[in-house]
Amino acid sequence: MQDALVLLTRDQLCALLHISDTSRQRLEKADPAFPPKLKIGARKVGYLRIDVLEYLQKQRANAA
Repeated sequence: MQDALVLLTRDQLCALLHISDTSRQRLEKADPAFPPKLKIGARKVGYLRIDVLEYLQKQRANAA
């Protein structure tokens, strides 16, 4: 439940996924399963931690 309320910044998302910001941008455009960004200000976006964790679980399942 708590994970659903936690917002990650772009930097936190990249750190959690172990990817660069450039890779994040590429994945956002190319992978429809990539976690959606939420606009939280004029120039600020966030990602729900639960969405990121679900994305990682799907990636693991597809790799197996």
